[in-house]
Parts: sequence; structure tokens; C-alpha cells
Amino acid sequence: MKYLAFLEKDERIKLSVLALLAEIGQHVVQVKQILDQLSITRYKFNQLIAELIEDLQQIKQCQYQLTVKSGAVISEHIDYSIYQQMQLFYLRQSPRFQIFEYEYLNQQTESRQKFLRDHFMSQSKYYTLRGQVENLLDNKALMQKRSEGGNLHPELVERAKITNVYCHFFNGIDDPFPELKEQTSRFCTFLCMTLGISLTPSERFKLRIFFQVQVKRLTGRHYMNIRNIATLKRDVRLPFLKNYYLKNVWHSDQADIDSEMSYLLLFLKSQRIMDSVPVKLCKQIQQQFNRGSQRFEQVLAETNVVEQKKFSVAVKHQTAERLSELTIWLMVFDYFELTETNSTDQPHMSMNFPALTVLGKQLVDAAVKTFDLQLSSEVQSRLLKCYVKILIDGIPSDLVKDNVTICVDFIQSIVPMDYFAQLLTTNLGAGIVLTNQLSSDVDIFLSDIFISSIHDIPQVTWLDPLKTSNWEQLRQTIAEVKQAKLEKFMAAS
Repeated sequence: MKYLAFLEKDERIKLSVLALLAEIGQHVVQVKQILDQLSITRYKFNQLIAELIEDLQQIKQCQYQLTVKSGAVISEHIDYSIYQQMQLFYLRQSPRFQIFEYEYLNQQTESRQKFLRDHFMSQSKYYTLRGQVENLLDNKALMQKRSEGGNLHPELVERAKITNVYCHFFNGIDDPFPELKEQTSRFCTFLCMTLGISLTPSERFKLRIFFQVQVKRLTGRHYMNIRNIATLKRDVRLPFLKNYYLKNVWHSDQADIDSEMSYLLLFLKSQRIMDSVPVKLCKQIQQQFNRGSQRFEQVLAETNVVEQKKFSVAVKHQTAERLSELTIWLMVFDYFELTETNSTDQPHMSMNFPALTVLGKQLVDAAVKTFDLQLSSEVQSRLLKCYVKILIDGIPSDLVKDNVTICVDFIQSIVPMDYFAQLLTTNLGAGIVLTNQLSSDVDIFLSDIFISSIHDIPQVTWLDPLKTSNWEQLRQTIAEVKQAKLEKFMAAS
């Protein structure tokens, strides 16, 4: 889903300027770069930058200030959080989003005539914008595959779309439904006690959005029946859950309460809040899962970016199942997008994990062919990133062939190796092997002096080993070595 299409064109351009500032470490972007990259005139730039400066002042406790000086846009300390806040700020002003909320959540609270009057909108404009919203939400690429998953109920599809929109834009910044705040807090507390789970802040946010959308749709008498794809198993906790809904959620007594419980539990499973839930999926979905697992396991067994002799069958099987499960959530329930709200850091992923990124692309290709998916480049990018994260978590780093061995030899500043190893893991991640012996296996020599006799490998010299600003140079050198090793063994295979 192209979420930014909810916003007006000018607001999207302003956000692009903020994104450029947030991505560049110095937070200085040349005006010419903005004009060229965003294809706008200098007049349009002047207009939008003045509006953006004024818009930033509308954000509470915002300390960021933009200035244009000497042909550059400057903003100190700006980061991605202000981008997210401004994105939400513009969303709330968007007539498309206002129509979206009315059509999908608030029709029962006011008439269309009152909505048009309150928003100073003509009926023709309303229908035009409503058509744009419907096109934005229509994910034709996945609908065919969903029907193969067991003829999904339309309400399940609608709720997934709505939940994704709110998770993407609100993203922990604010509560989209303040009128449900107390009811939602009571529900989260009850659910944690009943199911014996604890929630991280991000999990709590997702669960709150999920429940609030569920309440809103039930209040509007939008019911679902998903017994054809999911049925409840016997579990002593289920009567308590059902009773809670019947007593606290409007119109749940008129809904298919078993389907609502399955819907809740599948959400908890899809977001990895619970490892297992008392729900049995239909035969078609289980077959899709098995087919995906088998194909992914085959790709893992054939890849040349991992040391196959040490890559156990058990690890391959477990990793393949996790990959297949994620794909099922995307293809059938569309909860996949809740796991990612931003995919702009893919170049960094390729730089830091080149071998696993190559493997991830092979797995995306396998998913597209196995399930006959037609995915946009945006969704493929999101899927790749999620696949790579599963690979990072599932495959031991010492099996990946782009591992880098660093010989550490600080002469003037003695640094405890265990402490330094912890710093490396924290700053650079896994896939790094440390040694104090120079050998043919060493890829990088790290010291506080330059050794002229070392010629065949790059040297990184740190005068102060504990200075945090030193890490970027080492990170870049490691990335270059990983890429060179990847190209070498890919060419040999």
C-alpha cells in the first residue's frame, strides 16, 4: 500500500525534504540537490520550505528548526522521529484520510450530509476522493492468492487494511481513538493476565490499534465469519476471552464470537506476541505453508553464501518454517505490513549483510514463483528486509561466508579483548571474528599505529581505541571487505 498517497502532493514533497535531512549525518542538504532530486522549481522550493518551517512550529515540544543559508538547507539534530510526527500531522489534515475514517469507521455516528458540511466538501469532490481512497486500499496483487487461501471473508480483508493504515501513520506517536483509551487499557491488562503474556511497548501499541479497529468495526455492525479458514481448539482460557468481549464490546453478542476470537489469536501469532495459539488453520492454508517451507528449505540447502557442511538440517528447517509463516501472513491475512513501517535503510542492509541479502533475494524470488505472487517493488523490498532479519536471527553468523576476521593489536593503548569484543558486537553486529595473531585468515588489521610491512589487507588506525567516532571508518572498511569476499566466492561458484 502506498501510504503517502493519502497526503497531498506538496506535503509529500515536504516530507521528502525532511527525509533527506534525517538521512544525511551533517543534516545539511544543498538546495540544488533538493531541486534535482524532487524535480521542483526554485519558486516551488521557496514556497514549500517556508510552509515546512511554519508547520514544524505546530508540533508540540519540537526543537528542530530549519534554515536556508548559503544555498543549503540546515537543521541540527533532526532525525526520523520528526519525519513520523510531521507525516501524522499532514495525515490529519488530509481530506482523503477524513473520508477514509468516515467510510470505514464512523458512518454510524453521523450522516453524510453532516460530514460534507463539517468538512466544507461538495458531494462531487467527496465521490472523487472516495474513489481515490478505494483504489489506494485495493491490493489486487494479493486478492487472488487470498482466495486460494480459503475464500477469505471480506470483513477480514477490510480490517487488515484499516489496521495497517493506523499502525503505519500513528506508529506509537499518538492514540488514534482517544475515546477508546480506557477501554483499550483494560482490555490489554485483561488479555495479558488471561493469556499469561507480557508486552513490549511496540507490541502493546500494535495490540491497542488492532483492538480499537475491531471495536470500531463491531460498533458499526461489520461482522465476519472465518470458520472456513480458522477454527478454535479446546482451551480453558477461551471462555474468559469470549465472556469479556460479550460484556465489554458493543454488538459482540450479534457477531460470530468464535471468529472474533480466532481473529484476535491469529493476530497475536502473526506479530509473534504468542508462539502458539489454540487455532487450527484450514487445509488449504496448511498446504500453502508446507509448500513454502519445502521450497525455502531447498533454497537454503543450495545456497553458496552459507557453509553447507556446518549448516544443520534442523536450523534449515526451522528457518524455512519461519520464512513460510511470514509469507502466509502477507498472502492470506495481510498482517505482514504491520512489521515494517519504513524500508529506506535497505542500502545499509546490503552493506552490512551482503551475503544474507543475496540469499534473501533468492528467497523472495522463490516465494514469488512458488505462490505465483505479483508484488510491487515496495512490497518486495519490505519482504526482503523481513526475510533478511529472519536469516540474521536464524543462521549462526559464523556460517555466513562474508565473515570478517580482524586482527586487533593496540600497542600504545591496551584494551581488554573481551570488552572490545562486546563493543564490536554492539556497534557492528555479528559476523566479526577477533584475533591478536596476524595470519592469512585476517581480513583487516586494526591498531593504534600504522605498520608499513602489512600490504595485502586494509589497515585501520585508531589513535584512541575507545573514541566512539572511530567506528564509522571501521564499519565502512568491514562493508568493503564483505562485499569483496561475496563477489569472490559468487564468481567462483
